[in-house]
Amino acid sequence: MTRRVTENDPPAKPRCPHCRKTSNVIKTGFRETRSGPNQRYRCRACRRSFTGRPVKNIMYPPEVISNAMTLYNLGYTKPEVAGILSRKYRVRVPVQTIHSWTRRYQDICTFIKIRKKYTLDPKNTIKSKKLHHVQVYDFKFHDLKLNFAARKFPEIRRYVKDMFDSCPNRLFKAESPRCSSLRINIKPKKAIKNNNAPRLAQFGLLLASTNKQRHGSVQNFMLVNDSATVTTELPVFLQPGEITNSERQSLGIEITEPLTGHIDILQARFNQIHVLDYKPDVKKADRRAAEQVFLYTLALSKRTNIPLENFICAYFDDRNYYQFRPITE
Repeated sequence: MTRRVTENDPPAKPRCPHCRKTSNVIKTGFRETRSGPNQRYRCRACRRSFTGRPVKNIMYPPEVISNAMTLYNLGYTKPEVAGILSRKYRVRVPVQTIHSWTRRYQDICTFIKIRKKYTLDPKNTIKSKKLHHVQVYDFKFHDLKLNFAARKFPEIRRYVKDMFDSCPNRLFKAESPRCSSLRINIKPKKAIKNNNAPRLAQFGLLLASTNKQRHGSVQNFMLVNDSATVTTELPVFLQPGEITNSERQSLGIEITEPLTGHIDILQARFNQIHVLDYKPDVKKADRRAAEQVFLYTLALSKRTNIPLENFICAYFDDRNYYQFRPITE
């Protein structure tokens, strides 16, 4: 669940890429570059300096590149992307430069390879609906990629469309227990993977000017630019009678009313469904993140009748990615 913050939330503070701490990071001036001043930082914990930019050796601000990839993958032509960037950032980006970016970053923004084969309507590529479930959730899905996922898992498309058209909002009330707050007995055999999600998160965070925007920025960037991400903030729920006796004993839980939650990111790749949870500092939230994403996965399995062995649970930030298989025995 996204952390509640106020409108006056300060700009997102960078994390030291060397020791992964934020509390001891201080600003140490600017370095002049061709793309303008570049803020430099110093970590007082490990005494190393760094900049907040994941994109190096370029003459344009990184957020311009991040926005360019998103606009192009939404379906805008490269000349249209150049025009939008000019109006938004007041910089002139040649079409050939945008073309070079799509080639340079296609291994990160993997939807680029698919985008070249289809003509997309930028206004209809992403379907979006706000769900007022105690707090507001921006439930979205990528229509084309959802159809791709349906080739292997038609139940996923059916469920996403059903939730979009007629979500049972009455279940998601303030007093309902949340997947993020329930403790369960699991000891997953997690694996640290060299996954593309942290790199996508780095690009997405370029578009977040405050901590409040981090979650949404990462989700939106992955939904548009990642070839596997099909939906974000997908509502799920688990009814008390759907938990088997073996699951109760294994997980050490007793549910007497519907358990609810919202899946941060849902992917379909390698003939499996991946349930992802983004955490700004995933190492600090290690066990809780694993419990939360497991319950999301169990709920989605019950809703769609897709066996748990077809799912992968994962949680990540802009540097780390952990995954495990949801096993209840």
